[in-house]
Amino acid sequence: MLSPKIKYLVILVSLFCFMLSGCTEKQVISSKSTGNPAYETQKIVIEGEIEGTKEVTVEEMRKLPQVELQGKFQRTTGQVEEFQAAGPKLNDVLDYAGIDVSEFKGVGFYGKDGYYCLVTPEIMTNREVVLALAIDKQLELPENLRPARLCIQGELGPYWVRMVDKIVLYKEIPRKEITSVWVFNNLAEGIEPYPYEYYGSKDHAIEVAQILSRFDNVNNKAFFTMKSADGFIKNEALNVVNKNYYIKVAGNDAPMNIAPNIKLGMNVKHIAWFSTNADAAVFPEEMIELIGEKELDGSEGLSLAEMLEEVQLRDQEEKQFELIGVNGERVLVRGTDLSQGLILVKNDGTYPVVWQEGIEFQPVSNLLRIRVAQ
Repeated sequence: MLSPKIKYLVILVSLFCFMLSGCTEKQVISSKSTGNPAYETQKIVIEGEIEGTKEVTVEEMRKLPQVELQGKFQRTTGQVEEFQAAGPKLNDVLDYAGIDVSEFKGVGFYGKDGYYCLVTPEIMTNREVVLALAIDKQLELPENLRPARLCIQGELGPYWVRMVDKIVLYKEIPRKEITSVWVFNNLAEGIEPYPYEYYGSKDHAIEVAQILSRFDNVNNKAFFTMKSADGFIKNEALNVVNKNYYIKVAGNDAPMNIAPNIKLGMNVKHIAWFSTNADAAVFPEEMIELIGEKELDGSEGLSLAEMLEEVQLRDQEEKQFELIGVNGERVLVRGTDLSQGLILVKNDGTYPVVWQEGIEFQPVSNLLRIRVAQ
């Protein structure tokens, strides 16, 4: 029979062990196995500008440090989907595969359904990027989510790829050097629109490949950058938008990017501008929503200088520009004088350029393009 003193010690030790167990870090559910070998051996393939192709399985990812986050993204309908996600951080997955993510300029995530997104270093630096292996405490994800779902904390946009089975790493992304800015509607003149079905209605859409064919210099390693009227920015790899990728120009949410591999709710709505490595195209009506109008001598319109600055045409004050109209007008302008000109938006679908009173430049009846003069 135990003495009272020993009983007391046993109680103290038991209480200490209980307290200690309560202080240990709880096990994140995504670190547990489903016990299903076929499920646990699903792979994510890692390729791109690396030596050879690498693979990592669900089982291997479960052994890495796991984090939990509250996922949230917004559909095109405005509906917000919220869920609890858990899994390893992208950096840890790549590190396990012997890859230093800091050596790359972009990471592409591909889903088995064909959906894709490109994540830039800015996103990876400022957001937590997680490959979720468990959703709402569900270890064995349904077919439309497995093997992992990309989750980026704090992003409501299109960075939520389901069924991630491939990661592509990009070391070199050519620096943008915008030298030519087009008015999209005039640039697309003569291209037969495609009747793209969107929420049951078929709206006119312009194939991006045909637009790119009209640009002077397209580097397929560059980003295809889009910015919406509300300021949201999305990048795609140019080799992705070269086939079966469209800009919807009519109907709800237009102008908007759309393609078979873009799930509804993950589009960039009301695009104000997009750019490649050297060219940008603008939608003046949406640009006005983005950066506002300016008034000159009773006319209100889009400032030429502010428009070029917005599409990231650098050092415009040091350059000369040629304004080219649909009807063949050509006006040579110093960059320092662009602030004296406006693009107007007319009800007849034209975009004339007018100048402040006293400026000697000729007006342009319907602007097609502004380019850096050689």
